[in-house]
Amino acid sequence: FTAVVKIDDKEYGTGTGKNKKEANAMAAKETWEMIRNQAGSPSDVQGAELMTSPVTSSPESHSDYVSQLDAYSQKKRHAVDYPNTLYLGADGALVYSFRCIISGVLYGTGIGTSPTAAKQAAAKEALEKLNQEQDLTVYISLYHRERGVYYKMLVLFFFKTSSIIFRDSAPSLVEKVKNMEVGGRSPSLQKDAKSPAQKYVRKLAPSFDNVRKMQEEKEMTDSDESLSDLDASISEENGKYTVNKRFLKRFRNIEPIGKGGFGNVFKATEIFDERTCAIKRVEFKENVMREVKLLAKLDHENIVRYYYSWKGRDCMYTSDSSSTSGEETTCLFIQMELCERGSLENWIDENRRNKKYNQMAQDKFLQILEAVKYIHSQGLIHRDLKPQNIFISREDKIKIGDFGLVTCVAYETLTENKGTQSYMAPEQFGGKYGKEVDIYALGLIWFEILSAMSRHEKQRV
Repeated sequence: FTAVVKIDDKEYGTGTGKNKKEANAMAAKETWEMIRNQAGSPSDVQGAELMTSPVTSSPESHSDYVSQLDAYSQKKRHAVDYPNTLYLGADGALVYSFRCIISGVLYGTGIGTSPTAAKQAAAKEALEKLNQEQDLTVYISLYHRERGVYYKMLVLFFFKTSSIIFRDSAPSLVEKVKNMEVGGRSPSLQKDAKSPAQKYVRKLAPSFDNVRKMQEEKEMTDSDESLSDLDASISEENGKYTVNKRFLKRFRNIEPIGKGGFGNVFKATEIFDERTCAIKRVEFKENVMREVKLLAKLDHENIVRYYYSWKGRDCMYTSDSSSTSGEETTCLFIQMELCERGSLENWIDENRRNKKYNQMAQDKFLQILEAVKYIHSQGLIHRDLKPQNIFISREDKIKIGDFGLVTCVAYETLTENKGTQSYMAPEQFGGKYGKEVDIYALGLIWFEILSAMSRHEKQRV
């Protein structure tokens, strides 16, 4: 049997095999190699563009490319991240380097003498590439479901349309070729086709979501499969914390950093881009889906940034246990920004004897106020503000998290007795209240910060 992949009437990979599926898989693999080689060819204009050197920005740059990119990402619902590094230049001066990653794809790199300049340069390069790709982005993915062979091609240039042709000596091939998918959906081939070769043409628009959706569909059932194909050392190292295959495949250095009635929180590093983040694992319920949807919409420098989430089977462990239970349950995994300096509660304990504590405390509380002001501007109430849910980032910025109890101000009747009792306003024990319950909690938090009591002293009070 022979399978041929054609794109815009140009023949790419050809595969042969003992059966049709083997041929399809070989054709997909050969096509991917050909496209990858073309991308690296100096004669290819688009390929050369992808290999350009980083944009360097001067402090005098006046265009706010970061804001433009933020507006684009919010409209298209793409996650934008700016991993950065700091190093010494040839003249001994500090040089900042920022990367602009959009939904997991590197789009821009910038360097500068300040963080702002470098970030703007990275955003500028990303915007330029996005503008050039408006009608030229094609995603081609081929699945071989039965045998688990999976090829994914991400092509950011060349084509506006895609087609695929299969050749076979038997007309029945057309009916069975549905196992191969292009762009994430099976071609709608006619079952009554009389010709042994059929052609499917589909115009594709630029979209990150096609590839993401296909990967999610493939990996959603990972947790129900055996872990036998994972690296033994990785499985042994992290297996005591999770058995979810997707978690183990995408992350390394998994370690628990928090647990309670809500679930578990882990610190983990992505294998692909080496970004260290927090993974919150909770039982899959309606209220946790609400938390994810709200987090995805919120965008503020003093609110924990949401990255990604997935649903899967895993073993939970409770607050009084140090290992997972043997029983699997459906969980939601929420990938978020890691606040490496811990909670505000820890910060108070560590800094309360500092001579500049009052000045530092005021700065922290003003940031908390800005975050709560933003939450209320979105028509929301947090309902569970407390030092344990307020975190400090590596850059020493306040980050409000734990949005599991967030609700809408517009609700006439709200859930009774929701929150942490020691920080709850009196009306919160009833069924009707508004954003004032957050202001009540802020007053208690401010008192706690100013009094700088130790945890032991606070428990006595």
